[in-house]
Amino acid sequence: MPVRAAGSGPGCKSIDGFSPVAKMVFMYRYCRVRFGLLIFAALASACAVNRGNVFPLPRGYLLESEVFAAAKAIQDIDPGLVRLNIIGFSGTENLPLYALEIGRAEASRNVLIIGQHHGNEVLGVDLVMAWANELARKSASDKRIDAILDEFRFWIVPTINPEGYRVVSRGLFQNKRKNNRDTDGNGRLDVHTDGVDLNRNYPVFWDEDRVLPPSHHNYKGSAPASEPEVKAVIALAQKTRFELAIFYHSSPTGALAEKIFLPSLNPGNARQKARYDSLQAISQSYADDIKKDYLKGNYELGTMPGTRIGTARNYFFHIQETAAFLVEIGGVNKDGISVIHPPAKKKDQIMARHVKALRKLFYSGLRS
Repeated sequence: MPVRAAGSGPGCKSIDGFSPVAKMVFMYRYCRVRFGLLIFAALASACAVNRGNVFPLPRGYLLESEVFAAAKAIQDIDPGLVRLNIIGFSGTENLPLYALEIGRAEASRNVLIIGQHHGNEVLGVDLVMAWANELARKSASDKRIDAILDEFRFWIVPTINPEGYRVVSRGLFQNKRKNNRDTDGNGRLDVHTDGVDLNRNYPVFWDEDRVLPPSHHNYKGSAPASEPEVKAVIALAQKTRFELAIFYHSSPTGALAEKIFLPSLNPGNARQKARYDSLQAISQSYADDIKKDYLKGNYELGTMPGTRIGTARNYFFHIQETAAFLVEIGGVNKDGISVIHPPAKKKDQIMARHVKALRKLFYSGLRS
């Protein structure tokens, strides 16, 4: 009859023709090797995950529930320099849309930076908060930051999609792009399909965008500016004359990764073409200062001019006459995986590169 060593784990084999002691020794060594290999395989698997996306988001990411406290902490660094505002509320869950206003009284050049339109594109939230923290903490100790704040006033909005961001933050659905509007009208949130793509809802070229069903991840809404989140951004733009607007996104497929995209262009409009050329130069300088996350080379400018759909950059450039561009952060690794939820350590490295590039961009743009 086959013999199983006492206390041996599942999968340990029986052996015949050996003394009981020999069997015990054999089984002990066999199981140690087997379990060692299992542990090695588990560690290797974990490392493989860390080379790509991590979900639920690991410790070290700023979660939706932590945005207010983080913004308040930045304001508390220097209340005379930093003001925390609420510019509106989300349409379904009535969540506040926060904006940090950072600048001195004499600063006359307004800049808008929005970290997130799409709930799954979380890197921009951490990035704009890192930039806000840099400005607040170093306003007195860093000569370049001091000079930047004499001239520029920053409006930093971590997210205009706290509903989608909350779904991702809670680990409910990794690819939640849209807000939480009940677009199928069934009275409940269908996390995979409900919602409006906020970056296709702006009142510019809206009617030129393709008509898609409400379940589609690029659904543009029932009408231009149908979403309160977009209306809040428009109201801020109408109240504040912005010289520059930067919008951060991430490319889940990797097709747009580590590129900067400009607005669309009316080529027959000479005045607009001059503004566009100036914007292209600004965007190119920013791209040149940021190395890619995993592959060789720097960021690049995407296809120009941009598409004629209801995006934030088109609204600001065409309606508000604000220079505006979109930055796709998060790179494609050597395995061809688009990494938009990297391990926290890698995320912090990405943040540091972008903060450095923003310092250079605004310092080089000083007029005085």
